[in-house]
Amino acid sequence: MLGQPGNQPNSEMTRFGIGSAVALTALVGLVNLWSAVTPSLPQRVDWLRQFMPFEVRAEAHLFAALSGFFLLMLSAQLLRRKRLAWWLTVGLLVVSILSHLVKGLDYEEGLLSLVLLLQLLWLRPIFTAQSDRPSIIRGLRALLGAMLFILAYGTLGFWLLDTHYATPFSLPEAIGQTLAMFFTFDNWGLQPTTRFGHYFADSLYMISTVTLLYAAWMLFRPVIFRGAASESERQRAQSIVEAHGGSSLARFALLDDKSYYFSLSGQSVIAYVPKGRGAVALGDPIGPESDRAEAILGFREFCDRNDWHPAFYQTLPDGLEVYQSLGFRTLKIGEEATVDLHQFTLEGKAGRNLRTAMNKFTKQGYRLQYDAPPISDDLLAELRVISDAWLAHMEGAEKKFSLGWFDHDYLRDCEIAVVEDIHGIPIAFANLVPEYQRNEATIDLMRHLPDVERGAMDFLLTSLLQHCKEQHYDGFNLGLVIFSGVGDTPAAPRLEKGVHYLYDHLNQFYNVQGLRAYKDKFHPHWESRYFVYSRLADLPDVVVALVRADSGDRLQDYFGAQFLSTALTSVLKRLSHVVPILLSIGLFALSIWAITSEVRKYPPQSILNGIAAIPPWALALSVVLMVLNYGFLTGYDALAARFVRHPLPYGQTALVAVISYAISNSVGLALLSGSAIRYRFYAKWGLTPGKIGQIIAFCNLSFWIGLFAVGGIVFALEPLSVPGILHLPFDTVQPLGGLFLVLTMAYLILSSVSQRSLKIKGWVLPHLPLPLSLAQIVVTSGDWALAAAVLYVLLPAHPDLNYFIFFGSYLLAQIAGIISNVPGGLGVFETVLILLISPPIPSDQLLGALLVYRGIYYFLPLLLGVVLLAFHEIQQRRHVD
Repeated sequence: MLGQPGNQPNSEMTRFGIGSAVALTALVGLVNLWSAVTPSLPQRVDWLRQFMPFEVRAEAHLFAALSGFFLLMLSAQLLRRKRLAWWLTVGLLVVSILSHLVKGLDYEEGLLSLVLLLQLLWLRPIFTAQSDRPSIIRGLRALLGAMLFILAYGTLGFWLLDTHYATPFSLPEAIGQTLAMFFTFDNWGLQPTTRFGHYFADSLYMISTVTLLYAAWMLFRPVIFRGAASESERQRAQSIVEAHGGSSLARFALLDDKSYYFSLSGQSVIAYVPKGRGAVALGDPIGPESDRAEAILGFREFCDRNDWHPAFYQTLPDGLEVYQSLGFRTLKIGEEATVDLHQFTLEGKAGRNLRTAMNKFTKQGYRLQYDAPPISDDLLAELRVISDAWLAHMEGAEKKFSLGWFDHDYLRDCEIAVVEDIHGIPIAFANLVPEYQRNEATIDLMRHLPDVERGAMDFLLTSLLQHCKEQHYDGFNLGLVIFSGVGDTPAAPRLEKGVHYLYDHLNQFYNVQGLRAYKDKFHPHWESRYFVYSRLADLPDVVVALVRADSGDRLQDYFGAQFLSTALTSVLKRLSHVVPILLSIGLFALSIWAITSEVRKYPPQSILNGIAAIPPWALALSVVLMVLNYGFLTGYDALAARFVRHPLPYGQTALVAVISYAISNSVGLALLSGSAIRYRFYAKWGLTPGKIGQIIAFCNLSFWIGLFAVGGIVFALEPLSVPGILHLPFDTVQPLGGLFLVLTMAYLILSSVSQRSLKIKGWVLPHLPLPLSLAQIVVTSGDWALAAAVLYVLLPAHPDLNYFIFFGSYLLAQIAGIISNVPGGLGVFETVLILLISPPIPSDQLLGALLVYRGIYYFLPLLLGVVLLAFHEIQQRRHVD
């Protein structure tokens, strides 16, 4: 019944009640906004004038608008059944009703708010979802702290900077101005007279907006799980798992990353991991079959109270009807392989390949050593070396949730099989976990040294199967193959067909089809596994929660190492075939178009006269400086090769650097040009995709570090005026120089103090030793200085433009070109440079010098790069033929 919504939070009547309340809340918000900006009826206003002054009625309009805005924001939180949102909405509706009456006796709008208020009071038991209490406290503290900060910031600013405004401020007036700008939409007649005055006023609005958004986000966050399960909960869960566990996931339900929900009867346990708005349970509830429905319902209500979406990962097919009868949706996600040990044999044609591997390694002196728990610390230390080497070779990280990971406490209680070579040195291992009430063994970790002989893992796994058969196990579980067998029938649901599409196209990254083929060698029985969730709208949240749980919140490792390196490899392989051809055809057309556009702005003769006025020695010196500049550019790749500890002859790194920079400097899209060329060359010279990616990242980082270093010095010592076209909040580049110097010093301090990479969200700043960091800055600073000198020697001499002043202008113009994202900064670089140094240099002469500079610095290297690339490709084809 709707009158008892807490008992049936997912009934049709309850969903209708929530939906109608949310829709009505949004409607009231829109009505309030419309009513606030439209005048009330004149007759009602005339009557109100006798009791309410204009200021009170005007403020009522403001409060009506504010309540409308916040009601629109709160409607989304009411849909999540947030208790705090319910309280705030009730309070705002009271304010809304009073505002409508005070501003113009608008009882129609007030009645609409009253209807919504009564409905929300009736539906109060439905709104049970909690917000995260520590986040609420932090949000309120942030709001209070920000208000105090803004009050101090604004008061001191208006009081001390009164020369930037039309009217000077006393201290009380500065306080009033700050409060007016924070709490109202009116700037209280503020009239800035300078650009900095506008910037300071805008900064108050910006801080206020960010503060309110942050506070709202913190107030309505779902409950965040902050603590591990207690020891008593783990012991209680272990007793239930040992009594009722009967799947390959049972042992993983007891690992340290799990939290536990116990059914009302106390007979069943659900092991889950909460992440964001999703709470993902591992497998089905563990307990008596008769208690399963009650456990699922209780877990759903528990998640509703915490503003989580419930989901179940890798459920068995025999329990699907229970989930579906309770309103859940199911999605097949893969198949699990189990070998029937009663039928397993190495005899005959079916076991020929496995028999060959066994005989080969047995004859070579390899043997399999079985260690029963408890495992010694000495053996675990040896296995840790194998595990770390395997993870490094796979360029990945430990997975969790539905798998175990290399943890001493976990592995110490497992049976472990270790492959030893003829010298008795461990080279591979695997651990077995129990399934408790099912007479079946499950394999978990299976790792080896990178240089292990081919077929060693077949030897390990086949030996394990024979061992478990001798121990009278009925079956051997090989684990899940994700996406396998999903959506491959015409009758499959549309969503499963979409998963099948992923299965086909992600195989090049994860080799899931190869994993299926490998397990098929052991002739297993395949059984479907499912993902159970509440609603289609919840699927993105629970999938993200699953990925976070599986990766241990290391999303950069989950997607970065395995997926991105493979994806980048595949993309760059394709690009490396087409980029040289596209560049040779399209680059000249783009360059000719850009140059023609610039030339049309001035009389041709004046530009030609400017070009003719450049002395021959200046042209020759410019070419020499360009050659020296490219000599410094070769240092990028030489240092990068040292960084990845894969030294190459200087001639090879120089060839790659010259070709890649000659092309990428003109195109401006380094990922589509320089990176693809680096991949093509370095892959042929034996570097792995991971190391090539590190080289590309090193070169990109070097570019910016060099810019920060030289830009910081030049901008700090020579504070150029900033052109208005850039719309920066300061008049000179001196603050920018200070920022650049701080970043450079922080980078050097990090290099000298830290011994590991710095990770910020998904970005990783690699650790470089201090000598390598200093060499990096020297090389890149020389690159920037010589690039500017190439253009400087082409300009006519002028006493008001020395090289240092020009260098600052050049850097600022290059920054503008980079920010614009236009290939090569075409047009943007020239425009900013003309604004900065014309005068003293006449525009036509400057444009002539810029055209020559484009030819020397961009097009000559481009021609050389294309010729070198074509020559190298021809040589490679001849070598292949």
